[in-house]
Amino acid sequence: MNAAPWLEIFVLCHNRPESAKNAIQSILDQRAGGFRLIVSDNSSDDRVAEMMRANFPSVQLVRRPRLPALEHFNTCIAEARAEYFCLFHDDDMMGPDFVGEMRTAADRFPDAVAFGANAWEVNQAAGLRTRCFQAFGRYAAIDSAKALFRRYFGRHQTGIAPFPGYVYRTAVAGAQRIPVDGGKYADVSWLLRLASLGTIVWRARPLMEYHLHGENDGLQESRRDRLRFLGLIKHCRQYAGQAGLGDYRYFIYKKIVAADGENPHKQARIRRLRQFLMLQRLRRALRLTDYAAMLHKTLLKNLKHGRDQQ
Repeated sequence: MNAAPWLEIFVLCHNRPESAKNAIQSILDQRAGGFRLIVSDNSSDDRVAEMMRANFPSVQLVRRPRLPALEHFNTCIAEARAEYFCLFHDDDMMGPDFVGEMRTAADRFPDAVAFGANAWEVNQAAGLRTRCFQAFGRYAAIDSAKALFRRYFGRHQTGIAPFPGYVYRTAVAGAQRIPVDGGKYADVSWLLRLASLGTIVWRARPLMEYHLHGENDGLQESRRDRLRFLGLIKHCRQYAGQAGLGDYRYFIYKKIVAADGENPHKQARIRRLRQFLMLQRLRRALRLTDYAAMLHKTLLKNLKHGRDQQ
């Protein structure tokens, strides 16, 4: 009798049969077993289903009734039954050691709520291939929402684990849902919530390819989404802390000033924002943690340079 799978991998698909084919094959090529693969097709046409019938007839396919994107994620979360689950994207590629490395991490950190994989970030248009984050050891343990927030928005941050490379402990994450009104930063809101419930562990070795292209939400910025996320962290200040909230406000206010600074109808607001920016720069100059983060980033950069020269 086959043992029950420890991991369920959902591949979330939407109208990209060729890239989905590559993503699915990369999962089937895993060196380690013990997982169940589920293709969740939220397409508006039959191309992904036809590709599945032609190439992967034995892989479980679930057709969705054209759900909004974030509801698609939440539907898969609700259906997770194994001890761990992963929400993989149809335009990324899983390295052959992903499942095995994540199993090792889960055994080493049994109380962690989630595990993030480093990745090669592939920007085909620019011809770039870089690591998503830098770290000194094999693992980076993030023990609070504030620590995770700094990874995303703090000064001198050293990169993040990409969202599709996460594996979640179902006993904790299965009871949570991604906010459907969260906009671009809905995934960050979800991860901050999980980080407030337990430790998140990142594996420093790149275990997947994270592809950037014109259809990626991550390449699209929106003032509305930034302000919506600011409202969230103002409401849940424990996620960011006062310093983190100030850094994020600095990030979005600086962009607003750059965009609206010459608009004669917005000068009163721009003056207030510039006053905040000046005060925040002073706060940063007096904050010792910023200098520690800068030193940490410099050391990582030098370490990477040394590795590249070997």
